[in-house]
Amino acid sequence: MQMTPDAEILAMITSILVTILVVAGILSLVTYIFSSLGFYTLAKRRGIRAPGLAWIPIGGTRWILGSLSDQYASLTGAKLRCSRHILLWGELVLTAAAIPLLVFAIQLLTATLAGQDVTMQLMQLNGVQTLLNLASIALSVMIYIALYKVYKSCDPKHAVLFLVLSIIFSITMPFFVFACRNKDLGMPQPEDGEAEQLPEPEA
Repeated sequence: MQMTPDAEILAMITSILVTILVVAGILSLVTYIFSSLGFYTLAKRRGIRAPGLAWIPIGGTRWILGSLSDQYASLTGAKLRCSRHILLWGELVLTAAAIPLLVFAIQLLTATLAGQDVTMQLMQLNGVQTLLNLASIALSVMIYIALYKVYKSCDPKHAVLFLVLSIIFSITMPFFVFACRNKDLGMPQPEDGEAEQLPEPEA
């Protein structure tokens, strides 16, 4: 049976979408492995407690990134040493807030398709979305500050380059972290000759 032109177009679009999803899935898995392995190795080598948290996608990776940043800040005498808490709770709160927002957006779409007036609800949704976007930007700034400290502790000469490329092309960040996992070129040595042991995350 010969396919109609519409069926052929639908099959082609479906094939393209499936290909895109497969490629995106593989790419996400690869970047996850490189990022987690890089942070895990760094945390383990530098005495950060619970380095296995680097393998937890939501929260865990941010805690390890923040812990590495706080350790470097502590060894260089910087005052801000609470990155791990800011990054962990910031990501958890934004993730939790995104779920009801998505449900609300789906309800609005359903109501719109049913012909209901949702002007006020759309204004509310836009307001909440704006607040979440601002919070997300603030969290991203904190993440990049922490990431810069990690890059600087590993490879000071290329820290700025790594950071700029990580911001512009976010897909490069896991590979830079992985490449830096065994480097301590910018790590100052504490007085006792050992890296600071950071406390384990509270339950």
